[in-house]
Amino acid sequence: MPASNPIASIFDFPDLNPIAQISGTGRTEAESLTIGSGFQVRSNPHPSAGQYLEAIAPASQAGGIFSGAAGYYDLTLGYFDESDGVSFMEILVNGSVVSSFAWDSATGSQIVTAAAKAEHVVTGVALAPGDVIELRGMADGGEPLRTDYLDVSAGSAPGPASSFAVEAEDLTLVSGFEAVRNGAASASYVLQQSGGGTARASFTMEQTGHFDLTIRYFDESDGVSELWVKVNGVEVDRFLWDDVTGSTLASKASLAQHVIAGLDLRAGDVIELEGRGDGGEPLRLDRLDFEARDDAPAGPLPDLWYEDGNDVVVALNDGSGAFTEVVTGITTDVTYSAGGAIRAGASILSADLDGDGLNDFLKVFTTGPELPAIPAGASQVPYRFTVTTEVYLNDGAMGFDLAASSDEVFDILIGDVELDAGEPPADLFRAHAAGDIDADGDIDYLAGSYLGGALFVLENDGANAFSLQAATPIAVLGYTPNEALLADMNGDELLDAVVTTGADWNGLAITVNDGTGQMVTTAGRGGGEGGAGNPQVADLDGDGDLDVIYSLAGEDSALYAVLNDGTGHEDGAGVRIGTIDGGVGTKLAADFDGDGDVEMVTASLSDEDYGVPAGLRTFELVRDAAGDRFEEVSYDPDIVGRVLAPEDYDGDGDLDMLIFSSGLRLLVNDGAGNFSLGDEIVPPFVSTEVSWVPRVGTGDFDTADTFLF
Repeated sequence: MPASNPIASIFDFPDLNPIAQISGTGRTEAESLTIGSGFQVRSNPHPSAGQYLEAIAPASQAGGIFSGAAGYYDLTLGYFDESDGVSFMEILVNGSVVSSFAWDSATGSQIVTAAAKAEHVVTGVALAPGDVIELRGMADGGEPLRTDYLDVSAGSAPGPASSFAVEAEDLTLVSGFEAVRNGAASASYVLQQSGGGTARASFTMEQTGHFDLTIRYFDESDGVSELWVKVNGVEVDRFLWDDVTGSTLASKASLAQHVIAGLDLRAGDVIELEGRGDGGEPLRLDRLDFEARDDAPAGPLPDLWYEDGNDVVVALNDGSGAFTEVVTGITTDVTYSAGGAIRAGASILSADLDGDGLNDFLKVFTTGPELPAIPAGASQVPYRFTVTTEVYLNDGAMGFDLAASSDEVFDILIGDVELDAGEPPADLFRAHAAGDIDADGDIDYLAGSYLGGALFVLENDGANAFSLQAATPIAVLGYTPNEALLADMNGDELLDAVVTTGADWNGLAITVNDGTGQMVTTAGRGGGEGGAGNPQVADLDGDGDLDVIYSLAGEDSALYAVLNDGTGHEDGAGVRIGTIDGGVGTKLAADFDGDGDVEMVTASLSDEDYGVPAGLRTFELVRDAAGDRFEEVSYDPDIVGRVLAPEDYDGDGDLDMLIFSSGLRLLVNDGAGNFSLGDEIVPPFVSTEVSWVPRVGTGDFDTADTFLF
């Protein structure tokens, strides 16, 4: 199991919202940091500017906002490591611990003097503007956590990892272990359990990389002990010491080893070994061997899903660029016009609804009477309908069973204009995106109604039953198609809504979630006589927040970018790549060349009448005195079509794409942002979605490669 989660703090402080600035290079005095709690500023002739932070509580917190350019940096913390206590401190970036250490010097002075000055260095820390750098610490004895300064200097990305070994007796002893001499051990000592209960020891990584961890231990034959291993508090392995063929003593005959393969580890990760001895077999640990691997642990490659006529279909990725279709048995309930054309049916969304790591499905549909006519002399008419939400859970072998169903009754008022233009079911109620909108740990979903003039949040009760949490009137919805996605646009860790509107409004609305599911509009753009669609979010300008790009058709056809000021409001006048009366199609924004910056890619922008031939173009955002703009940095005339779904489909560490170009095909990235056009990956399908491009979603649907391959 890879261990790549953020490293959690041992302290239970609330989020710090500092105002103090930490420069890109140079010294920031500790006393200038924003104090969260537990620190006070004290004066003394020995610190660098005559002052330091001193703890006045058992736990203390302070920090600031990084204001330098994005890159890798070395952090040096200056402090006073006195000899009359063992304090402890963590250095965090955006709430994740990048380093923790004990102030354990026994050679300095017991008071603040030059003899007690010390520094702790953390190398290769990735920082970006707006990152919060935080200090959290715990004073001890007569050592009140006196903190002097934080120096920031240019650093470099962590180098390749190398293999290394750690003798068990050199681990940090937490409880229940002691070092005992033993001639059969690799350095003549073992770490031995010293009593009953659970014994604990830990090790903090100093390298970043991918490792096989081999635990060497003595598996004696007179007991069945147990050991489990955690990384940053998450258990990654557990095994029994159950050998019956070796010796009853800790000797060469009972020496054993256990391998945990493919751990993805970072500098600062804490590896914990915990266990219980049994019978005549107390836990005896010899050594930990970390073998660096060149290859990353193989994670699940993204699968595809889409609607094909009346069926929801999953295409499983075999890792070689080939996909195998599986019909899920979930129907889309489409209807057909007299001419045989498909009309929209149910809304289908995919997300992990039961927390098992696999994608499940939501099916959302409406029932109600025929739309009424507007009464004479009235401008609107009431209408009641029912929304049914069905949950289909994945059994891990591509079986999808109906696990829950819930109904919610809606009462809306339909205006005369909307009644003339709108057509159920797409314009009555359409589910757009699934996510944890209310931050309670389960999956909710966002929907919209053109006929009702509102956005809706349907809340999950934790058991996959859905009811209306909030309705937000939004007058700019157009008739089919409206599109929407969920993203955190103001950095408050709540999902907001980005909406592109249908044919009679043709624009963009950015809304923020007020915490109750109400979506408050903060920014918007309109214009054009064609529809707006294909919204995407990405940090285009590298300032740490999400910006928006979308497409606009018609006489004002263009690709638009709306830059975010961090609060969901617009920063600047926006950026436009336009044609006179050509095509714009779809586009994607992501870091395709691995340089840390986001590029925008499109293969449909064209205007032959004005010398803009179609082809795959890559743009980079430039912001300088000349204004905000996209500059074209590459062009391939041989790749034309509508791009979608950036993912690492072949597991080589870079982002590939899908493209509709004579069928659905794969665009394979060479790692430098250059793409080659692959063969068709699935047979042609009949999309039931009304949008700028037939919708193809990605996810992880199967647990075992042996299912089909």
